[in-house]
Amino acid sequence: MFLNETRHAINVEDASCDAQRPCSTCVRSHSYAVAHAPAGVELPPHPECTFDEVSESPPVETTETPKSRFERLESRINELESLLREKDRALNTFASDQSQPQMQHHPFASSSNAHTPNLVHSNGFNFDGIPGFANGNGNGIPTNGISNMYPNYTSSKPQNGTNGMDYTQFPNASGLDNLAGVASLLGNAPLSEAHIDSVSAGLNQDTSMSGGFQSNGSNLDIVFASWPVNLPSREVTRHLVEAYFAFHLHAVRLFHGPSFLASLDLHPTDPRFPWSAILHAMCAIGSLYVASIPPTPAPPPEYPAHEVFGARLRTLQRRPDSFAEQQAKFAKEQAEIALDLGHHKFQCVQVTVMLTWFYWCHGRWSEGLRVAVPCGLNVCPPFHTIAETLRPPAIIPPAKTVMEDEVRRNTFWLAYAMERQMGTGNGWALSLDDQDICQLLPLRGDQFEQGILVYPSERQWSHDRDLLTTHKDEQIDSFILYVKATIILSRVKSFNLRFKGKHYVGDASVVSPNNSPASADQQEIFDIKDAPAFQELDKMINAFRTSFPAHLKSPIIGQSVDPYLYTASLIPHLGLILLNEPHARPGEATCVHADRILRAARAIVDLMYNIASTSYDVSLLGLHSIMCWFMSGRVLIRFLKAAMQANSDAQIPQLQAEIVFIRSMLMKAAERITLAPERYQRMLDEYLFNSTGQTFADSLPISRFSTECTISLEEDSTSTMVPDTSRATDVFMQYRAPPIPARPTRR
Repeated sequence: MFLNETRHAINVEDASCDAQRPCSTCVRSHSYAVAHAPAGVELPPHPECTFDEVSESPPVETTETPKSRFERLESRINELESLLREKDRALNTFASDQSQPQMQHHPFASSSNAHTPNLVHSNGFNFDGIPGFANGNGNGIPTNGISNMYPNYTSSKPQNGTNGMDYTQFPNASGLDNLAGVASLLGNAPLSEAHIDSVSAGLNQDTSMSGGFQSNGSNLDIVFASWPVNLPSREVTRHLVEAYFAFHLHAVRLFHGPSFLASLDLHPTDPRFPWSAILHAMCAIGSLYVASIPPTPAPPPEYPAHEVFGARLRTLQRRPDSFAEQQAKFAKEQAEIALDLGHHKFQCVQVTVMLTWFYWCHGRWSEGLRVAVPCGLNVCPPFHTIAETLRPPAIIPPAKTVMEDEVRRNTFWLAYAMERQMGTGNGWALSLDDQDICQLLPLRGDQFEQGILVYPSERQWSHDRDLLTTHKDEQIDSFILYVKATIILSRVKSFNLRFKGKHYVGDASVVSPNNSPASADQQEIFDIKDAPAFQELDKMINAFRTSFPAHLKSPIIGQSVDPYLYTASLIPHLGLILLNEPHARPGEATCVHADRILRAARAIVDLMYNIASTSYDVSLLGLHSIMCWFMSGRVLIRFLKAAMQANSDAQIPQLQAEIVFIRSMLMKAAERITLAPERYQRMLDEYLFNSTGQTFADSLPISRFSTECTISLEEDSTSTMVPDTSRATDVFMQYRAPPIPARPTRR
């Protein structure tokens, strides 16, 4: 019986009821009454047990359905996020009022280059919708956003921590499961778990949440409990990633920008959230373009300009790693761990490519192309090996979408271009031969952005015979020309490296018909311009220069500069310099090779004059353009030395003016990316000083370096002698070919 039932037959106080009809209490009472009833008393045959009639329908279910529960939790999370955004806007406004006077003294804020609109069109991003970019200082450098919230950066060692919350219970789950997991944590814990804490406490407890930044305008900061360790705060990371995509040359080809920026809005536990190693690398590169983070300190004047071991410099300076160096180190460590575990294999290639560019900026080298080969990025079906192997041709599965396939292809070509460009400055062998590459060229930029499928029959392969002189109208843009130009550098590099060996074995491609020395003494002097391989390269370079489509003839239109097309226009002239310089004799008026390198050097200077007439920030061109400038200056110094020896008053003033202009452009490029351009400038100064002596060097405001100076890099006073820069920076320069060893005679 139910609680509202009333019993009329027997009223036993405190009697229990079993809800039967009749109940057991009434049955016992009726039996007792029948057994003890007086004679003559009539009793009913059955107990009279009355109760209320209750509907037989099941009770109403009060448990909330999963769908409505998720909707309620999602609404609750959205409400909390909106409150946090309102708090962020309030802090931004307050911090902007407090720290705006400080930004006026930053060296970037005083630059006169106003080129932000050009940068918008170069990478295809509109800065008006990006906080910190719409109100720039005219130099493309954001002066609000994190620059106001975090004006001062202090280096600190990150510590691991999760702020007391365990997220291991829902790793790698679906988006709905992740939402349920986060909501369950918020539901089981007080709302203070997603709390606002002081920056000082955050730095003491977990510096990975703030990345070593200290707020100068407010003592409050947001702590994200699930944010990846060692990354800056979410707001700072977002700002640096946006700076990476807005200013970095290769960003929109290495990643699909809109998709990547959209993935940053996901929760860090979502599987689609970007891998933290990629974010570390982006933060390292993005910090080069913002004024709020101090750059890596430049080396002291006495430090060798050609030093490639960065740890020696930090030991000499006795300083901790800068913010950019910390983020690059975190990215490299995570990539190595992931490769050992077999995780994020293709993402590791992307990280390596980004770090290759970063280390190149800092005067170091990295092998970005070598890790792409096991992933099978250098080949494309059906061009695989015909041999039976125990392992598949690639350690990564095939791409699932057109966009994923094209991102992989772009990543390979960027790794290829960087290695070929870095190889022009040294005499080392390349890590991958061109004959081992059977890959399609990249898509046009607009087709890549839209994810359009273009069949191989409509595209060009890297091993096509007429690749460098024929361009398909529907498959050509500045980036494709940029890739083709680096193939020219690769072929010139291979020719120079293999020339001696081929000449020694009598390879007909490098032996001139007019070069048949009768004695061993004459083998030292020979002319290579009639060799078939040399003529083929020379014709190929000249044909590539003249084959540019009409709409890609000029890299500069008004105040707008296409950095890929500008570099592609410089590379043919650099190729002619690298091909002819080992055989040039500037002091001889009849030397054909000397005439060719002088024309090529001045063609590079003309392109420098063209870009100097615009407001474009030359530090955004990329390092290879700067290296082309350096090589041009080195050629002009050779001719200046020859003119001074010949007392040619007609040529000396023009050569002096061109060299001074090249130095000024190198100094301009070093305003933001200081290390690499600054080293190129110092190497040019050293070469100028060693070539012309005090006569011309004293007339320039340059730092002179003695070849006798030493610096101590070890505690045991071990000194490293600074080598003669006329040799260290003169990799391809040979006034005469070295003597060929005598061919062994057969008996």
